[in-house]
Amino acid sequence: MKPTVAIIGCGTVGTAIGKLLARSGYPITGVASRHLDTARTAARAIGTEEFSDCPWSISKKAEVVFITTPDDAIEPTCRAISKEMGFQKNTVVIHCSGALSSEILSSARDCEAVVASLHPLQSFASVDQAETSVPGSFCGIEGDEAALGAVHRIAKDLGVIPMEIRPEAKKLYHAAAVAVSNYLVTLIHLALELTKAAGISPDTSFNALLPLINGTLSNIGEKGIPGALTGPIARGDVKTVQSHLKAIGERIPKMLMLYKTLGLYTIDLATARGTLG
Repeated sequence: MKPTVAIIGCGTVGTAIGKLLARSGYPITGVASRHLDTARTAARAIGTEEFSDCPWSISKKAEVVFITTPDDAIEPTCRAISKEMGFQKNTVVIHCSGALSSEILSSARDCEAVVASLHPLQSFASVDQAETSVPGSFCGIEGDEAALGAVHRIAKDLGVIPMEIRPEAKKLYHAAAVAVSNYLVTLIHLALELTKAAGISPDTSFNALLPLINGTLSNIGEKGIPGALTGPIARGDVKTVQSHLKAIGERIPKMLMLYKTLGLYTIDLATARGTLG
């Protein structure tokens, strides 16, 4: 029999985790949110009848409690539940923040609960998208030794691959996730701004660049880094890079510093690849 689960925080992450766990056979005892309508909507999506705007009324019924609030609300939410003795003894209390360690859940230990964090290394643009993309992804986990066995089992049932991370390393781990997820979007926006300045329509630009983006990701998967690096810096083509800098400086100067910074970093990759003299 799988442990009972409560979800505290009914945004995209909480709702998606709840749906995935319910699909894997975990009994969801209830959900809670600051706003009752949000909790009701999440409960309907997950398939549980219990919902509330009082978190400890839901958490005290579960053997595993996910606190999936925004990062700055995790610690005060946990503290409020603990103050009301809203965790059972040996309850596994888990948050899903990438940047924060499980120590922000330390107040749960006052109820003799154990704490951990489980962060799926995947974007959560919507509940439907997350349901599809989370299985098969990796996840960062850390926490109390007494909690990690349960967390590993939950990760397996979510279809994610757990990797243990030192609590003090979580901010660097999360920065890496931000770099490849959020800043990839930023980088593509930079490219679209450049094509816009070149007189190409946004729709045409995106459709033209998407095969190049996908091809680059495919090359990275096949050849790794720096093996997948191509282009003027990889070739040592100084004149082409200089022409880029001149054109950007004249047309969209606010992009120049970012382009220079990326180029300087790319020189190190090209050196490691062995294509520069």
